[in-house]
Amino acid sequence: MRTITYWLATIIAAFALSLGASAQTPMRIAVAAVAPAADAAVSKVAARAPHIVIFDAEGKLLESHPNPAVENPSSTGAALARWLSEKNVQVLIAGEFGGKLSAALAERKIREVVASGAANKAAREARTR
Repeated sequence: MRTITYWLATIIAAFALSLGASAQTPMRIAVAAVAPAADAAVSKVAARAPHIVIFDAEGKLLESHPNPAVENPSSTGAALARWLSEKNVQVLIAGEFGGKLSAALAERKIREVVASGAANKAAREARTR
């Protein structure tokens, strides 16, 4: 009886783990960019960048938006971090990050990566950093 219970518990645990692995959110990488295109240049500033482009881990463009945080003059960094979290973003790429944005990103467990060049290339390279 104990052997059957052990094997049944093992099978149920393995099944539960396989369900959890398939339900994970795919990696989403946001880039602060100067334009809404996939190959736009990475913005030198993060929170006040004109556009935010979002890629998957392979560098495929998923979404492109005007930066919604720019309208928030006093807490731009916190507003951007909140919006990125709502979009299930795990990484933000920009030329540089201010202290308030860095703190807001860390609070939401969003990793920051400093990069330059084309947004799509920076997104592909960020997954290995």
